[in-house]
Parts: sequence; C-alpha cells; structure tokens
Amino acid sequence: MVLKKFKYCYFLLIIFTFSCTSNKEKIEIEGADPRVDSNVEIENTNDNIDSEINIVDDISTEKNRIFTEKLIEVGDRVFFDYDEVRFKKEGVETLKRQASFLLKNLELTITIEGHCDARGTREYNLALGERRAYSVKSFLSSLGVAEDRISIISFGKEKLQSSGDNETSWAQSRTAITIINP
Repeated sequence: MVLKKFKYCYFLLIIFTFSCTSNKEKIEIEGADPRVDSNVEIENTNDNIDSEINIVDDISTEKNRIFTEKLIEVGDRVFFDYDEVRFKKEGVETLKRQASFLLKNLELTITIEGHCDARGTREYNLALGERRAYSVKSFLSSLGVAEDRISIISFGKEKLQSSGDNETSWAQSRTAITIINP
C-alpha cells in the first residue's frame, strides 16, 4: 500500500514538473557578464522528449565578422597553377600577412578550404583540394601558427569560385581560402 502511494505521488510530481515548463525559458548563468546579450531558447517537439536549444550570442557574431573583415584585408586566399599543390609565388606574402594576423590574435582558429577548377573527376579534385589546403597549413605552421589552430577541408570542384568555362575562370577556382571559425 505504501509503495502504491509512493508511485502515485512520484507520478503526480512528474506531471506537475512537465506542466510547469514553458516552450521558451531564459536560463541565467551565474558569473556571466550582464552586458552580453545571450538568449537560450528551448523548443519542445510534439512528443515532449526531444528538445532543441538555440543559443544567440550577438557579441561573438559581431567579433567574428570584424575578424573576418580584417582577414580579408590581409588576404584570405592563395592561388595555384593547374594540377599543382604549390601555391603561386604571390601567395607567400599573403600567407606571411595571415600568419602575422593569426599570431596577434591567438584566440582565433581557422579552416583552410581547398578548391579546384571544374575539370577532372570529383574524387581527383577532392584529393587535390585537400593537398592544397594542407600545403597552406604547413606553410602557416612553419611561420609559427600552431597546427592545432588550423583545420583543413577540401571542396574539390564542388564549390567553384568562378563559374566560367575558360582559363581565367578556372584560375579563380584553383585556390585555398582561409576562413575564421565561429
């Protein structure tokens, strides 16, 4: 009898807890800077089992935008000749400026995107794009940027930088682009 009453009370407690929750809850975090505009929204699905949490942080989004603009000013890409993994000579100065920028902003991490032109097979271009991104990573590392701050990804010919069907367009797509991670 006591066990039945305990189960009944436990069941009522669970129902009460779930009935008191709302779809949008603000969660305060102790020690947080009150000037930071962050919101946590919890969206319940129909079955009330899975929840999705969306975090909006206006300061880090704005900071990332500013750093991205500075990186573009420094130079965010280097170019390659056809079927080459060694970047063009002009890219050396760009990568030196990138390294200097990254050494001044130690909190930043980056991703190097390797790209190819539209010619060749998908598999070949994915491998070529990866080797291009890795050559940029290696060069930045040789200039003092910690390797664990640099990740690489290859898009091969999947994300063309120029859609034309001539040498000028193809040359614009043979590139490695440095992106600041959010």
